[in-house]
Amino acid sequence: MALGKRVKQLRLNNDLSVRELARQVGVTASFIYQLEQDKVSPSFSTLKSIAKALKTNISLLIEDELPEEWVIVRKNNRKRLAVGSQNLRLEMLTFLGTRNKKMQPLVFELEVGEEKVDLPLFSGSHEDFIYIFRGRVEVAVKNTKYIIQADDAAYFIFENPTSLKNVGNEKAMGLWVVSPPGI
Repeated sequence: MALGKRVKQLRLNNDLSVRELARQVGVTASFIYQLEQDKVSPSFSTLKSIAKALKTNISLLIEDELPEEWVIVRKNNRKRLAVGSQNLRLEMLTFLGTRNKKMQPLVFELEVGEEKVDLPLFSGSHEDFIYIFRGRVEVAVKNTKYIIQADDAAYFIFENPTSLKNVGNEKAMGLWVVSPPGI
């Protein structure tokens, strides 16, 4: 991906206008427009300022290939979260590298009959997506309960899940994505 396209994508991900990015970098809006169209090339010092304003680093902007750990989280590198329950296994998929992340994916397992209450683990306004790989899970959102099972997905916008319970007869496994992360 060309430098201009990366700059534009990161600018949009950071909810910055062209003028605001230009102001933070100390260049004109015209320069940013031209950069995003790959019509100009920034100096090294300008590139450093762009990376800082976009909350990233220069290598993300200019490298053809990103380091694997920026793109892939291997199973043995997941970070386990302590959630006050022995049977709920919740692992955060933390991608390395300096990037402004727009979501936080987690993998969870629930033993048969296990329930985790007092969710969410995340603060601030966010949306939740839950996909079940195996088993049957009851997801409570305030006073409403939803049963989702293998290959089902749920998306919560206005209210956050308040509990997860395995209501099946096997260990349940799922993917939970929170966006924005707001940890």
